Amino acid sequence: MTAPVVEPRRPTLARLVMFTALLTAVAWGLGAFSAYPWVASPPDAALLRVAFKHVAPFARAAGALSREDWEKLPRHMRPPSLERARTRTRQDTVLRVAVDGRPVLERTYRASGLRHDGPTFGYEELPLPLGRRRLEVWLADAGEADVREDAADRPGRWSLRQEVEVRPGRAFLVELSGDTGLTVR
Repeated sequence: MTAPVVEPRRPTLARLVMFTALLTAVAWGLGAFSAYPWVASPPDAALLRVAFKHVAPFARAAGALSREDWEKLPRHMRPPSLERARTRTRQDTVLRVAVDGRPVLERTYRASGLRHDGPTFGYEELPLPLGRRRLEVWLADAGEADVREDAADRPGRWSLRQEVEVRPGRAFLVELSGDTGLTVR
């Protein structure tokens, strides 16, 4: 007689006991730690959240194609558009936040994607002191000469100035919308 080809798959009693003990320990640990709530921020604090998704224009390269150079190329070698012929990467986006005239944040964001040709995403959380505060937020393409509050009416620039009453436990959201620009909720 020959030995069986397939060995038995039934676990031993010791393995079942160890598995049951491990499962019980994990369940007990989850139950014990759920009794202690986790607090992300103190209850008397306030937050300013800034979130945006922005599709910046393509950056210009030093040796970008002019219209004449583009027309000299054979049809099959021409880039799809002069806009994309520049670098195929998008400009960086600059965000500045000030509270009561004091700068709190200034950061430059790169476009997403392997070639940096996708949209730019940004999310920041900043603590706010309690009381009546003046929020100032500027968002602009880095290709612009500078990001100032007086130049917000041009394309690629947005600004927001608003007075808010900051109370404990409150979180303000500043977001960029294509229709309304920067808004506070």
